[in-house]
Amino acid sequence: MPAQLQFWPRKALIEYPPAKQTADSLGMAEADDGALYYIKADDRGRPTRASEWLGTHIAEAVGIQAPAAVQIERLNGDIVFGSRRIVGVADDILTRAYLLTPSASNVAMPISGLTGILSRIYALDMFLGNVDRHFGNYLSIDDNGVRRLYAFDFSRAVFWQWPWNGYPDPQTHTRTHGRVLRQLHGFDSAAANAVLDNIGGLAPATIEGFLNHMPTDWCTDQLRAQFSDIWTAGHCSTRIAVLRRGFSDGTLL
Repeated sequence: MPAQLQFWPRKALIEYPPAKQTADSLGMAEADDGALYYIKADDRGRPTRASEWLGTHIAEAVGIQAPAAVQIERLNGDIVFGSRRIVGVADDILTRAYLLTPSASNVAMPISGLTGILSRIYALDMFLGNVDRHFGNYLSIDDNGVRRLYAFDFSRAVFWQWPWNGYPDPQTHTRTHGRVLRQLHGFDSAAANAVLDNIGGLAPATIEGFLNHMPTDWCTDQLRAQFSDIWTAGHCSTRIAVLRRGFSDGTLL
């Protein structure tokens, strides 16, 4: 399993309100490990915490960088999802500028391997049913002159529209913003298919580990069983096969 997995709650010492009000965002918490975390609760009856937990850990497991996911015990005792704040992260405007600068117009690509990274993230989002991957939920940092890109926010993936019935519609943020990024940077089919290979290669025991180390009240037993069945009942390979065809013929781009 990915090294970042944390199976016990970090305790919040200080909580900060969200900079802008959203349904599931609770702001930030400074935890007893000395780190800052963005914290989220469930939204509109949907198990947002479970979606974030599973989406983030699967991303890391298949080779996509994402901020570390942990459980945070709030000051009131609630256990919520926490996404570790990355030190040195660029502001939103700068990251958008990197994303929206065409690769062909740069002597040196601003983010190393950007086309492949974006293609891998898109493939994962389509598999997980993420309807809300937009320019505002990528993070970037300057790592000694190399720009690193992270994907975060899986609250509108996994259980947001459950059970999965097809893939995100062409009008969703994931598809519309994905088309803009492909126009600017192209699409790396090999990178996208490699992520699909990695998803298909996840052992059922790995998925069970992600589920079993999640607080019991984040997700019902029925949802846990249904999600596990994707890897144990052949649904994963079927879903991947449809995505491969859709990427190849353009119907799912």
